[in-house]
Amino acid sequence: MNTIYALIRIDGGMQFRDGIPDQGAGTGTAFAIQRAASGDHGLHGGVNDVRGPGGTQLLNRIATLVVYALGGPNRCVFGDLTISGDRFESGSGKTTPCGLTEAQQHLIRDVHGAICGNADAAEGGDAGPSAASGERDDWPAWA
Repeated sequence: MNTIYALIRIDGGMQFRDGIPDQGAGTGTAFAIQRAASGDHGLHGGVNDVRGPGGTQLLNRIATLVVYALGGPNRCVFGDLTISGDRFESGSGKTTPCGLTEAQQHLIRDVHGAICGNADAAEGGDAGPSAASGERDDWPAWA
């Protein structure tokens, strides 16, 4: 059984891992990114609580933008983000967790790469298209 999930660390780096995501031993928060429809797969996110100096939560800007670009909720992501799959069970009418499909892995990799590339270009002063340059007017103001 495929149990691949994506991990986007607080530093913006991403990797795919095999296994069950660690949800911080009860301190994590789960949310839907793309809801699974009948006979289809969806995505859900899980956030582990990562604290900085003074106990403040650390904003994961890259993960926030990835969730938004994938059609997820318009909210800030604090800490490390795991992205796993959901599968709609037509018999029960419920969704069950599952690993990411190959197509989902490619989508997440492509979205993450584009966001990191745009962030690098914006930081380097490149005038090319990027979320930071305002070329997309539907990006949230806090991003």
